[in-house]
Amino acid sequence: MRIVRLFLLLIYVGYLVDVGLLMIILPWNPLWAVIVSALPPWAMPIFDAPAIRGAISAFGVLHLALVSLELFAPRIRARQAS
Repeated sequence: MRIVRLFLLLIYVGYLVDVGLLMIILPWNPLWAVIVSALPPWAMPIFDAPAIRGAISAFGVLHLALVSLELFAPRIRARQAS
């Protein structure tokens, strides 16, 4: 059972790291213009705005913060319990 839990934790942490880095890097990459150009015309200026790009990057930082929480919270809880 412990192996299964470790495996699921590794998948979850891998997802958080991948998506977090993607959300931090992609909005500031030139590829973002290609992605935004595929959106409907009314949505293009919204998703090209620097504030929206920053919000997407901040959500990526949140994903990376969740990684640190998942990796270090069990140790903190174990230390507080003893």
